[in-house]
Amino acid sequence: MDVQLRGRFLALLLAAACGAAGAADLPAHPFVSTSGKAQTWVEPDIAALYFETGAQDGSAGQAAAALDELSAAIAALLAEHGVAEGDIDGAELAKKTVSLSKPAADGSTMAYLLTRHYRVQVRDLARLPDLVAALLAREHVDSLSASFDRTDRNAIERELMGQAAADARANGTLLAEAFGRKLGPAVAIARAPLDKMAPALLAPPGAGTPSLPQAHGVKAYSVPPALPFAQSVTAVFKLGGPSADTSTAAKKTAR
Repeated sequence: MDVQLRGRFLALLLAAACGAAGAADLPAHPFVSTSGKAQTWVEPDIAALYFETGAQDGSAGQAAAALDELSAAIAALLAEHGVAEGDIDGAELAKKTVSLSKPAADGSTMAYLLTRHYRVQVRDLARLPDLVAALLAREHVDSLSASFDRTDRNAIERELMGQAAADARANGTLLAEAFGRKLGPAVAIARAPLDKMAPALLAPPGAGTPSLPQAHGVKAYSVPPALPFAQSVTAVFKLGGPSADTSTAAKKTAR
């Protein structure tokens, strides 16, 4: 064998070896990615009212006393409309100095403004309209808004998650069968689409998660007929062997 022929033979052997190594790196089980969704509308059974009260005076002590008196009146009003003490959160206070448009009687041009922020849960929605009307009629009650929710939100979302997972598996089965394959076990599951997972994983803990639910202003403060709930799932499944239809067709062809 001359040198040129030997070089070609060695090149062919090397190419064959590289091809075998590349084939060995391929996954033994191909995969399929699919998603599932579930949603429902449910009548709310609880509300939250958000508002603030304030008192202003040239003396910080007088402003605090006025705010305490106003807070006591608000507590009595809420109790009158069936709100339990444990459903009232008015612990957040703010204090600042403000410039007066006209000097006070003592010639002062500055005053202290004390503000108390409220979050009140209303469990009896039938009493909500009268409570809102009473709050709107009170002086020094500002920035009133409302939000609505379900006390069994977690149970609703768990049920929807199960339905979304079943939908993802059903979609995966249809997709696999369309290509003549069976659907195997799930190897990865996420609540977000795969291309959205990286930003979520890189976000610092607690980012974008407020300590209290955000209020959604409702102009008429009326209870909505229903609230939307939805869940989605993205899953990656192994592809199994040929589907039953494919196996039957292959046997008929072999005959």
